[in-house]
Amino acid sequence: MSRTDLSDIEYLRHIEHLAREIVNAADNEGWLTLATISDEATPLQRAVIETARRLRHHHFNGDGCLDEDLPLMKLAGVVILRPDALPVGMEESYSEICDRLNVEARSGGWAIWNTWAKDGQPISIVLIDSIGTEGLLTNWARGIEVYPITPLPAQVVLTRQGWITPMTLSPASARKLGATRPTCQTLP
Repeated sequence: MSRTDLSDIEYLRHIEHLAREIVNAADNEGWLTLATISDEATPLQRAVIETARRLRHHHFNGDGCLDEDLPLMKLAGVVILRPDALPVGMEESYSEICDRLNVEARSGGWAIWNTWAKDGQPISIVLIDSIGTEGLLTNWARGIEVYPITPLPAQVVLTRQGWITPMTLSPASARKLGATRPTCQTLP
């Protein structure tokens, strides 16, 4: 089938396929990054990086794409608590965990961002909305290093000292610990 025989949808699929091949080749060469673009990057490298961001990035509210001026959070990792799905390794029930955190055992569950306070101490931020955290996890599972913008005060239910674990490590934390990709970890 020639290019002229392709329908519009087939043509777009073909272009996407070719774009993925270009991105994969750049990744195999070791210079592809989805975080920050180096000042030394060539115009071609910048175009490939931008293509990779558009192909691979799962967008979610608060991912920073529309709010580029807002600061991104540095996360050690995240936890999603739900009545019917808890991280592997959590021994307590959902209700017991909520009691320990001093939050309501809501049917929608909770998102927890493990980060650092201004003084460098580990803190956990309990958020009412877990959709953004699910977006993070979707990206991290695909090998995409993205971080959310700082949450609005209305989204934060509780901030406490220490991290809630086990957590899914952020890509940066996974690298620091020598893991190849974000994994669920229990930290002291």
